[in-house]
Amino acid sequence: MIYRILTKEGLLDSKEITYVVIKNNDGEMAILEDHIPIIVHVDQGMMKLVSTERTWFLVLEGAVIEFKDNRLSVLALEAKAGPTLEAANQIFESAKHKRLEKTKRENVDFSDLERELKENIKKSKAGSA
Repeated sequence: MIYRILTKEGLLDSKEITYVVIKNNDGEMAILEDHIPIIVHVDQGMMKLVSTERTWFLVLEGAVIEFKDNRLSVLALEAKAGPTLEAANQIFESAKHKRLEKTKRENVDFSDLERELKENIKKSKAGSA
């Protein structure tokens, strides 16, 4: 079967796999070749991907997984891969931490700009009669 994953950054991965195990809040399930069509929602979970050459793991957040015609499509807000589940979790948590730090910096920058704009409006006496 063909597996592909799309995130907000674009196509993250596309490979031939033998089977996949998906774990979400509802439990675990495996999808093998010729499985019936299915759609699975994953708030937060993981996937174990197995091919003839290797096994690797994906940690997912906000994902929809569709299997149809031996094509497994994953659309995720965030997804990070690793050779082991522990490695994938570490990579995921590190990326999440970096994203939060960036958001905090951007919010601080926005607050500073907003404060500066208010001061400039007061100084210019805009809106005064």
